[in-house]
Amino acid sequence: MNKKYQTFHIILKLYLLTLVIFLFFRVFLLLTQLKNIDFQQEISQLPRMFFTGFRFDTLVISFSLIIPFILLIINDLYNKKSFKKIAFIWTFVAFSIIFMLTAANIVYYNKFSKFIDMQALQWLDDPLTVLGMIFQQFSFAYMIPVFILIDWIFYKLLKRIFYQTNGIYIQSPKKFGAYFFISILLMFLGMRGAIKGHPLRTEDAFLFTNLTLNKSAQNPFFVFEKSLERKVKYDLHPLRLMNDSLAIENLKKYLEVKNSFYKNPIARKIINDSTYSKSQKPKNVVLVFMESLGAWKMKTFGDKENRSPFVDSLFHHSLAFSNMYSSGIHTYVGMYSTNFGYPPIFDRHPMKDIPVKQYYGIPQILKKNGYQTAFFMPGGWHFDNAGEFFMHNAYDLIFFENYYSKDSIKNIWGVDDHFLFNFALKKIDEMDKKNKPFLATILTISDHAPFYIPDFIKGETEKIRASKFADWARKEFFKEAKKKPWFENTIFVFFGDHGQTHRMVYEIPLTYVHIPLIIYNDSIRPEIKNNLTSQLDIMPILMKILNINYINNTLGKNTLENPRKYVIFDFDKYYGILDDEFMLTIDKEKTRNLYKYKTQDTKNYLSEYPEKAKEMETYLKSHLQGTIHILNKDLQGEKGIEKLQGSNTE
Repeated sequence: MNKKYQTFHIILKLYLLTLVIFLFFRVFLLLTQLKNIDFQQEISQLPRMFFTGFRFDTLVISFSLIIPFILLIINDLYNKKSFKKIAFIWTFVAFSIIFMLTAANIVYYNKFSKFIDMQALQWLDDPLTVLGMIFQQFSFAYMIPVFILIDWIFYKLLKRIFYQTNGIYIQSPKKFGAYFFISILLMFLGMRGAIKGHPLRTEDAFLFTNLTLNKSAQNPFFVFEKSLERKVKYDLHPLRLMNDSLAIENLKKYLEVKNSFYKNPIARKIINDSTYSKSQKPKNVVLVFMESLGAWKMKTFGDKENRSPFVDSLFHHSLAFSNMYSSGIHTYVGMYSTNFGYPPIFDRHPMKDIPVKQYYGIPQILKKNGYQTAFFMPGGWHFDNAGEFFMHNAYDLIFFENYYSKDSIKNIWGVDDHFLFNFALKKIDEMDKKNKPFLATILTISDHAPFYIPDFIKGETEKIRASKFADWARKEFFKEAKKKPWFENTIFVFFGDHGQTHRMVYEIPLTYVHIPLIIYNDSIRPEIKNNLTSQLDIMPILMKILNINYINNTLGKNTLENPRKYVIFDFDKYYGILDDEFMLTIDKEKTRNLYKYKTQDTKNYLSEYPEKAKEMETYLKSHLQGTIHILNKDLQGEKGIEKLQGSNTE
């Protein structure tokens, strides 16, 4: 058996090479997150973070090297050179994919404050838009040459490792067996990520009070694979958080549904006698989704860059809500929850159901009351399936990029906010001439990268300039709207579709979900409401102001009169719930953390307040499981407001 074996040396060199590349990407990620790390306080934690990262990287590498190891052993034993070639190709392709995902994760984390997961694949049905978003913004595209360079270096070194490694002479079967056994043992330990105890888990990276250090310790491919595993698990085994009947009973209590007369057990008739609108003439409605406008971008809430002077001013001259939260961190969540009053279910995309589900929310109720309805999108019909979804959900007119001149298209998102507002004003004029009230919903985009920003907008950074341009466009829209004959009879509703990451304190950055809500009409007395309010509540609040009687088929509450005890919001893998003191976060794996978020305290108070945590968790799960039950029974639409047999009175 006196022959030369290359396998053991090749695998060892591959392990060391890939480990160094993972280290490079981890350092790169940390460099992009310097603002979130207090090195004076946390530098002592870096060695432990890097060691934990080494464990995660070793796990991924060990799994990835199993097939090359087997192929190279066959080549060594039987001199099958084709197996060595296959091992080379496998190694290059597999690690190229892993490195590409690791590079993309740096961009993704800087945008969403979380590692890349299955949620990122929700836009693969519109790849041109995704590619456009990447290539049209330098802060996204800078990782492309970095990845290409790393992958080219990897290819060159891989070739040298495979074809210039001398190997070692093994003179006896026992010695070969020893090498083989030790290699298998080390790879097995590497795949566990631990010598004793349980195999390495995602939560094993959460060792520090700084969230950035916790995240940086993880391996992006490991996180992605676990999210894929969870998706398969939950697709095969539908999410069941609690008993359906219990969830519905809890919801009826939270929503103050005393008697059920409708097929949807939470549906209830609302009789409004509004102090806000006594006019005999129905008021028009303009809903404006303000892209990425977190409350932190307003001077009212501490912004020092004066990003949003118009919104700040309007906030103090309107019926405004200071404790308003989005239902999630994606635009589609904002559009869905605002219009139809249901929360998303973790990382499921509610607007991409096949077939498209029909709801009973703002556009349906207003249409039933004689309104015209129009939706204004800046870009393509297909993105987030918005065109088809709203076409099936009571919007008569949907304007998108096919309606705009080609020279008005500024980037992959379509037209800028200023153009879109001017276009909407013209179409609203046409709607007003029909002598019917109207609902005009406008989805803005200019504060979302990649940005289009006119030269006259000044600011220290591109992000600040983008926010200022978006605010300037809103101001110009409002100024022009004031000149219109329909202005005095129109309710304007401005709110953030979601916020943006600004301060990273918890696994769910609150700056991503804390948003402003502003409701303006000359007849509405300016007032700032501090009641906890959710995007789910916009519909019942609006109907109260419009003085419209309707059947509420949603999870929304009129918080003008019935304050919420808690608000809930989605962060894909996580869900959050908070009141005026505590925030509970919970993920699909039932990891729970209870924080006193008002003081940015990172201590987990779960063991000190178990009853509080249990109450909050029950509230959250009741909303989610109740939503699942209603959607599964298809009761979220007009079917849900059909009366039960024998129910003639309320």
